[in-house]
Formats: sequence, structure tokens, C-alpha cells
Amino acid sequence: MSLNIDTNKSWELGVLLIPGYNLAEMSHIIEPLKVANHSLGHALYEWKLFSLEGGPLVSSCGIQVHTLPLTSGPILEQLDALVICASHEVYQLPLKSFIKPLKQLGDNNTMLGGVGTGAYYLYRAGLLDDCRWTIDHRHLGDLRHQGATPNRAIFNVNNNRFTCQGGSTSLDMMLHIIHLHHGKSLAITVAEEMNCGVLRTPKEHRLDNKISPYGWPNSLQQVASLMENNIDEPLSLSEISGYAGLGKRQIQRLFKVYIGISPSIYYLEKRLNHAHKLLFESELTVEKIAILSGFSSLPSFYKCYKKRFGLPPLKARHQKALMWSA
Repeated sequence: MSLNIDTNKSWELGVLLIPGYNLAEMSHIIEPLKVANHSLGHALYEWKLFSLEGGPLVSSCGIQVHTLPLTSGPILEQLDALVICASHEVYQLPLKSFIKPLKQLGDNNTMLGGVGTGAYYLYRAGLLDDCRWTIDHRHLGDLRHQGATPNRAIFNVNNNRFTCQGGSTSLDMMLHIIHLHHGKSLAITVAEEMNCGVLRTPKEHRLDNKISPYGWPNSLQQVASLMENNIDEPLSLSEISGYAGLGKRQIQRLFKVYIGISPSIYYLEKRLNHAHKLLFESELTVEKIAILSGFSSLPSFYKCYKKRFGLPPLKARHQKALMWSA
């Protein structure tokens, strides 16, 4: 198990709010726990809101909530976990005041998490040195230049730490934690209640969110549909150009403007995501999955899949099976 969770007792979470925090992200942390309690018929999960000084704290959208001070020793000691919800202006925040209490919680083996830029506090306190972690995508490059090692996963849950890139990924992360704590059945129930259609895993990357048809012109949607409907026998750019009635340069320009990547990378991502889905939702052999995903060479499929998801296909399937059977 990736977190030290006692499944035989209730679980108390502290949510540490930073001025200008995202209200939706805070809700994505708390609401799944409330829904889980309602589904179970008893209070398995409890939560408290904290800030550095305590008292009323205003979110980025101007809504105010009441918080307890982070210095409330006895209350902090009762927490099983603390997650930090911060603003986007990570470098303008008073870091020093937070480091001591966070280190004390870490010394007490309290689970520590960060939503979006919240992970920055844990990083600066030296509490992410031995785990995989991520942060708001806008700070990935900058932090890597500083020598930090955040990754592109939408969330990470390991070594008593849990971090996500923010936004809707905080809901993905909490559903995963509920699964680790109380089983897959409860996680699915909560996801269904919250109209969340997919239980995403830590191996998902932000690129899946970035590529969205909303606001695309009809010409780009037509090209995307051609790719979507020709996964097993990929079309060349010339063929797509002919079917869509668009010039190749025009297609490349549409992808650059609206998606930010080339048509070939987009197409490859679609094929790999299709393979990823088949790998975990079918009993097909890897060889068959490679063919159905448009790969004529098995070594090429292995290489592309590992680069995209971090593990070879067979190992990824094995680890996924172990995770869901836990």
C-alpha cells in the first residue's frame, strides 16, 4: 500500500488553506469524503480547516471560510493526514512560517499532501525527497531548473505523501485514496455519485486534459474524428488531408494553435491511450493490443508505451492488477 492507513478506524484530515486558495480544489478534497460517509452510513472520514493564523480566510473567488490556527498542537496531533491547498502565486507566499509545523507532522508520521502549488511547501520543507510527486503544471519547468524532481502525472500517492496538479485532479487523487483506504467498491460508489465517469490512475498525464474539442473549429474536429476512427490502421497526414479537404500545412497550423502539439504526436497519444485502455479492460495479448492500436512492430509499441506511461505494457498490467486487488 502506498499510504500508511489504518483501515479499522476513522480517518481525520486537516486541510491547510493558503490565502487565495482555490475553493473548487478544496471542495474536491472534502466532498468525496462526505459522499463516502453518506454511502457507508457512518462517519468514516472527518475533516478540519486550518490556516497559519486561524480565523476567516478568503478564497481566490472571494468566499470566506473559518479556519483553525496551524499552531493548534493537540488538534494537529490527532490528524491522520494534512493536505495543503494554495494559490497560484507560489513564490509570493510566506514559506518559513509553515516549515516547522509541517516538519513536526512529518516526524509524527502524519500523511502529507499538496494540491496544485500546495506541494511547494512540502518540497521546501524537505518532505518530498523520497517520493514521486507533482505540482501545478505551470511550475514544473521552473522547479526542475532548481533541481527539484516533480513529474507530469496528474497525481502521485506514495511513501505517505499525496500530491496532484490541482483542478479536477484533486478529485481523482481523493478517489484513489478512498480506494486504498476502504476498497475499490466504495471509490466507485463515490465516483458515480459525483458523476465522475473514470477512476484515473497516477500514471495518467496532463496531456489527456489538454486535448479537448471544446472551442475547436469544425475542420479540426473533423481531423480528430478521422484519427479517432482509424486507430488500428493509422492514416498518413496526406490521407487525412485528402479526406478532410484541408492542406497538410493547414492541419499542422490548426494543431499548433488549438492544441499546442503536432498532428503526429496527437495521433500517437490517441493510439497509446487506446492501447492503455485495452491493456487494463480486456484480456487480449500485448501483441494483439499492439496491432489494434496501429503498431506493426512490437518493439516500437513497447518503446512508445514505456515512454508514455513509464512502464512496459506487461509490467503495467501486472502492477495495475496488484493495485486493484489490494
